[in-house]
Parts: sequence; structure tokens; C-alpha cells
Amino acid sequence: MSAEKTKKDSDQNAEQATKRAKEQIEKSTVEPVRAYGSLTTDYYEKLFSTQFEAVRAFAEKSLAQSRSWLDVKDAESFQKVAAEQQQTVREMSDRLKDDTQKISALSQEFLQESQQLAMESMQVGRKQLEENMQKGKEQVEESMQQSKENLEDTQQKNQRQADKSDKSTSTSNK
Repeated sequence: MSAEKTKKDSDQNAEQATKRAKEQIEKSTVEPVRAYGSLTTDYYEKLFSTQFEAVRAFAEKSLAQSRSWLDVKDAESFQKVAAEQQQTVREMSDRLKDDTQKISALSQEFLQESQQLAMESMQVGRKQLEENMQKGKEQVEESMQQSKENLEDTQQKNQRQADKSDKSTSTSNK
């Protein structure tokens, strides 16, 4: 009966250990990877959006400038187009400066959030390690207690058998 109980306890412990291992893998690996993937995807989405908007604006301004040069027919229209081109260059410079600052801020935010994720992941890992160490200690202590109880049971059984054997030997000698 005690062998059955020990096997049943062992099976339950194995199931619990498997469940804990799955949870730990989920917390220590899958969740951080998923969070980092989401963070990275969001970052690149914002980065590409900013870059595409800048390219689109540059292309539109360039095409508009090209069209305006096609309308140059005299000195006055030439001066007008040249003045418009200078204004466009200033606008594009300002836009480039703003986009650079936006991308820099976006990159800084991504870096900070990545560091935060790494710190959280390390803290989860440390906590899980501490929990595993504690559970391991408890399991060793429990196993030692069970071994001690089994040893005591075995000694008692052996003592009873020895006592019976002594009684039967002393009875048969008489």
C-alpha cells in the first residue's frame, strides 16, 4: 500500500513539476519574447511611417518644383520660381530637422522600453530561480523525512520479525 501511495505521490509531484515548468517557460521566455516582438513591431511601424511621410512630402515638393520650372517663360516667372524653390528648400530643411528629432525620440523611447523589458525579464528569472531553490529545498527535506519514516518503519518491522523469530526459537527449544 505504501508503494502505491509513493508512486501516486511521485506522479502528482511530476505533474506539478511539469505544470510549474510550463508556467516558468511561459513567464521567462514566451511572454518577454512576445512583448519584445510587439515593441519592435510598433517601433518599426512608427519609424517607417515617419520615413514614408518624409519621402512622400519630399517627392511631392520636388514634383511641384519641377512643374513650376516648366512654366518659366520670362525673367519675372523665373524669379518667382527661384523664390519658391528657396522657400521649398527651407521648408524641407525644417521638415528634415523635425523628422530627425522625431526619429531620435522614437529610438530613445524604444531603447528605454527595451531596457525595461530586459530588467523585468531578469527580475522574473531571479524570482523563479529563488522559488525553484526553495521548492527544491522543501522537496529534499520532504524526501529525507519520508526516507527517515520508511527507515523507521522498516526497522520496526525487522524488530518485530526478530522478536517473533526469537519467540518461536525459544518456544521450539523448550
